[in-house]
Amino acid sequence: MNMTTKTIAIFLLCAATPALAADQDVLPLNSDEIAQYRNVGEWVVHENRTRGSCFISRSDAEGHLVQIGLTNDNNYGYIGIFQRGIELEEGTNAVAILVNGNLYVGASKAVVHGASGDYQGGYVIANDENKKQLRLDLEKQKEMIVFPDKPFTVTVNLDHVRNAIYEARECTTKLQGS
Repeated sequence: MNMTTKTIAIFLLCAATPALAADQDVLPLNSDEIAQYRNVGEWVVHENRTRGSCFISRSDAEGHLVQIGLTNDNNYGYIGIFQRGIELEEGTNAVAILVNGNLYVGASKAVVHGASGDYQGGYVIANDENKKQLRLDLEKQKEMIVFPDKPFTVTVNLDHVRNAIYEARECTTKLQGS
């Protein structure tokens, strides 16, 4: 990552941190009642019955876990990025995601929400201003790059993500109707 991109990432992290802190209650928690809804390719659509919304996830053999979802009021979208076997520094760390040439930045903490096991990571939260662009970027690309400036850079395959996002939206609609 070049110096300009790093500067932008630091600025975006500072702007994203209050949103993350204010919206912790909308993100999946380990204590939520979560059930599998259906599989779409390598993605799993989950019902979060506690939050009244659905999200998709995908894990791989290398110990990476990705979650993508919308809040039940559709005000925020999020991407959760987790890895096994990494140790996050105390406090807040930047999570950077590069999709379709656009950089999205959020915050991570050593405390993990919504992932079980020894996963550590964090969320990028997109508000109304940029969640549509994030969704479009995810649907257009074949992969996203996570932690582009870290030694544990992850490339996530986005095959079937468009169909999985559609199923998660249908799942949320169904969950809210019951």
